[in-house]
Amino acid sequence: MIENMFFSLGTALPIFLVMCSGYLMRQKEIIDGDFVKKANHMVFYVALPIKLFCDVSGATFQEYFDIGFILFITVVTVGGAILSWILGNTVIKKPDQIGAFAQGAFRGNFLYIGFSLMENILGHIAIKGPLAVAIIVPVYNVMSVIILSYAGKDRTKKIHLKKTLSDIAKNPLIVAITAGIIMSLIPVQVPVVAERTMEYFAVIATPLALIAIGASFNISHTLENLPIALIASAIKLVALPMLSVVSALFFGYRGEDIILIYVLTGVPTATVSFIMAAAMNADKELASDIIMVSTLLSIVTMTSFVFAFRSIGII
Repeated sequence: MIENMFFSLGTALPIFLVMCSGYLMRQKEIIDGDFVKKANHMVFYVALPIKLFCDVSGATFQEYFDIGFILFITVVTVGGAILSWILGNTVIKKPDQIGAFAQGAFRGNFLYIGFSLMENILGHIAIKGPLAVAIIVPVYNVMSVIILSYAGKDRTKKIHLKKTLSDIAKNPLIVAITAGIIMSLIPVQVPVVAERTMEYFAVIATPLALIAIGASFNISHTLENLPIALIASAIKLVALPMLSVVSALFFGYRGEDIILIYVLTGVPTATVSFIMAAAMNADKELASDIIMVSTLLSIVTMTSFVFAFRSIGII
């Protein structure tokens, strides 16, 4: 049991410590808001797409394409969004907070924090991981638009589904995964020079993303929305992953698939939920508070889930 606990701490704690280093560097003015903004752009538009391209192009199509798995994670994601929306309408009194609450309760930061955790557990990103990105990113965006459009009282600034679908098609992560799938299907070897160059960019994706997340924390205004943020975090970090993992076990998924399903459902709220809330006139302060509270609490929940997986032999 002690060995399992040390293993669990060894997978989750380094992620939290790197985020803390980002926060401390921001407080000591080693980095500033401009750095955080540029770091996020570099991760989203350069480093992470290259990393996903490398992962997909290096695997065979048969290894990562599983229609049953695609259907399962789609149902889980849509179901989680609907459940969060229903609960938001039940526990939230202010209309402009319902959308921010619901989005914070289902939209996870699996690309940055989740994949970091997965690499610490497995030593690599699951074979089906990039495929999951290609499925879940569009689903997240569509569900967020629907919820934020109908949950808030101020609908003067709407994001239309047609534009959203167009943006999804241009998303650098989707483009990179599509290019990787094409590369994996054709008998062409990536030149060594290009491969090694991409590896350098892929390596910086995770630490740079975690530093930027930590540097974005703003603890001062969180107390006012703390009760609501705690409820959303409990849904995001405990309820949804438990339901998803138990369902996955029931349907016969094991090992690496279970870890991927947990990562897709049990990591803290994605930072992009703040951007979506602000764009659609939802309560952006609540969205920011949910991100921070769920991220801080995730060190406990991620460690606990990994410990449970280790103890029952899933990993």
